[in-house]
Amino acid sequence: MGTRSHTTWNLDDQGEYPRQLGWKLSRNGGLVQHKFRLGNDLDEAKRREQRIKELWGRVEATAKTKPVLWPPFALDAAKELAHGKTQIEIPRGLEESAEKYARRVHQLQRDWPILSLVAEDAEAYIQGASTNRSRAETQLAEIEALQLALGNLTEREIATTKSGSLHEAMRAYIAWIKQDYFRAELGRITGNGRTKVRQTEMLMRRHADVPLSSLDDDAVEEMFRFWRLRPPKLKTTTPITKKSAENFIGELKRFFRWLHKAKQFNWRKPENFMEIKTRVDPDPQGQQRRLIQVETYSLDELVLLNKYATPLERLLLLLGVNCGFGAAEISSLLIEEIFLFSAHDPRHQEILRYKTTAEDSFIKRVRRKNGVYGEFLLFPQTVQGIQWALQRRHKPSPHSPLLLNDKGDPYDKPTKSENRNQQIPNRFADLIRRIRVDHEDFRRLSFGKLRKTAGDVIRHFADGEIFGVFMTHGQPVATDDLADVYSNRPFGKVFDALKKVQSYLAPMFEAAGPTPFKAGPQAYTSRRKRDKMLELHDEGKSVREIADEVGKSRSTVHRYLTRILAERNGYPTK
Repeated sequence: MGTRSHTTWNLDDQGEYPRQLGWKLSRNGGLVQHKFRLGNDLDEAKRREQRIKELWGRVEATAKTKPVLWPPFALDAAKELAHGKTQIEIPRGLEESAEKYARRVHQLQRDWPILSLVAEDAEAYIQGASTNRSRAETQLAEIEALQLALGNLTEREIATTKSGSLHEAMRAYIAWIKQDYFRAELGRITGNGRTKVRQTEMLMRRHADVPLSSLDDDAVEEMFRFWRLRPPKLKTTTPITKKSAENFIGELKRFFRWLHKAKQFNWRKPENFMEIKTRVDPDPQGQQRRLIQVETYSLDELVLLNKYATPLERLLLLLGVNCGFGAAEISSLLIEEIFLFSAHDPRHQEILRYKTTAEDSFIKRVRRKNGVYGEFLLFPQTVQGIQWALQRRHKPSPHSPLLLNDKGDPYDKPTKSENRNQQIPNRFADLIRRIRVDHEDFRRLSFGKLRKTAGDVIRHFADGEIFGVFMTHGQPVATDDLADVYSNRPFGKVFDALKKVQSYLAPMFEAAGPTPFKAGPQAYTSRRKRDKMLELHDEGKSVREIADEVGKSRSTVHRYLTRILAERNGYPTK
């Protein structure tokens, strides 16, 4: 049975946003929905509603009877989520033993993996879990001795049960990732955490489930060698990319380091672990392709992108070129990280060796991926785009993302299948498809190539160090790993370079027209035909003649020319 779907948000008489989600039995036995009050902050209320919806989805998916009702524990947890709790504490019963308490916590964790559960009585939980583990190990040892005596279990199988298996350890590693990368403000694990989970799951698919006791020097080295040699993708003969191989090797390293410290597994790193070769050999053909064609957008392509873009697509383009942002940086950009028309204080200007004024605007933020701080002087058109985005929000919290999709969700919210959100790359792909209607030879480059384009242009007007600072790399000077220890990053030089880039990109800015963030007409008529209409009008052609030449109705031509000429002459348009 579904729940009510609301499209509007209004405060109730208690000053909170209400939502009715899930079903329960009323006092007289009838079916009613439970009303949750989600606080008075709209952005936070939407986040709380989404967490409760996800929990109700779990209830529906696991229900064994109809109608589906809130189980008592799940309803109590949902109430906690409605109050803003991101971790649900499990209280200990008055006469509940530590061992029984630990078992109950473990069972709830298995039943409700969607929730972040913690033991309220941590000391009793640890004591009970330890006792249960010791008791289980004693019972297992007795069973193993009996089975060994009966010939039903080999010495190797006993070794496996004592040390654990590779897949068992990897599943425990995934559980640790989900705890360590959980962020209360998001109500879920980070995007980087989800990537690590997916990579570990792939490691499990590509490596056999062997006893940990068999993972000696040779076996560990063989696992790294498997990835160094770039195995073929699943169900293909095409080898994985060098970058993918390096990513899997990196995650495998992190897994073994975690396993070495994990107390529940009796495994230690081999003595020569640090000497094992993990470098992926370069791909000569790939290197040659990169030398021949660096995949960045040309200035002419940037002009077309900005000319054809909708306001949202234009802002994505500008953030990519102005700040070197990819989809992850844009989707996580918070309002509080944007400083419009705000000069640095005098001391900061002295450190930067760059004079800023109240006419300058900046983005100042820490890159989520590596924790590196960056500052970006914004182009005027980027500022207009940010102002447009802010005007679309209703009383946004400074801690909320700048951009939300049509459903009010952030662009980095994972899909229902816990896959990466692709809305930003998809919007950019739509833009390229529209361009290719008029320009068939326009290259289909990904949204991520904007970041490479930005770095390439910055490097043209500056040097390698400024390129690294602009790209918020962890070590901008490759030969000096102490540069950040003894000096401040030269953001002033980054600002100088961005000023030069701004001049270089003047044709791109001009292509957006005088009102770059005013919504254009529906895209039923291609941009090339709209430009042709205006060109023919300027040549003195009549509406009938223009309509015949471009293959559109007179009303379409008249409507477009009326709007575009009004904008050209400075008259207000709807």
